[in-house]
Amino acid sequence: PVLLVSSAFVQMMIVETELPQVVQQAIQKQDENPKAAQVAIEMNKKEGVLFKITENGKQRVEVVGLNQNKEFDLKAVHAKFQEVKRSHPEIFKIELSPDADVPYKEIINVMDEARRSRSNDIRFPVKDEKTGQDTTTDYMFPEVVFANMMDG
Repeated sequence: PVLLVSSAFVQMMIVETELPQVVQQAIQKQDENPKAAQVAIEMNKKEGVLFKITENGKQRVEVVGLNQNKEFDLKAVHAKFQEVKRSHPEIFKIELSPDADVPYKEIINVMDEARRSRSNDIRFPVKDEKTGQDTTTDYMFPEVVFANMMDG
């Protein structure tokens, strides 16, 4: 009974986006490859946004700190997402772990910065698995998975 009552208060939100077929194929390929590089994002109000890139069993952490007003610097966060995407064009999915003290609006703002390039001039390479041809997309990380959904 407790589970049934509590499930009425739990809501799951899914942001549906129409992705190009080639991007959907790249996400599926990333899911099927357990050795693929991974990008995890942590957000907190003390340090800012932490980018944890795991590649070949080694992890490196890069931090985009808070601005002078102690807010997330969205412009710098977007630039870091572009930098990570340039160095790992095969990655389209990231894990996001915001701390409990991070407001929902700020989480959504960071997700928006990760989704696609704000500049029409900046595009990223992606290979069409069906045709074998190389193409480009403005999508960076359209698939965001919350890594700490069940934390208190």
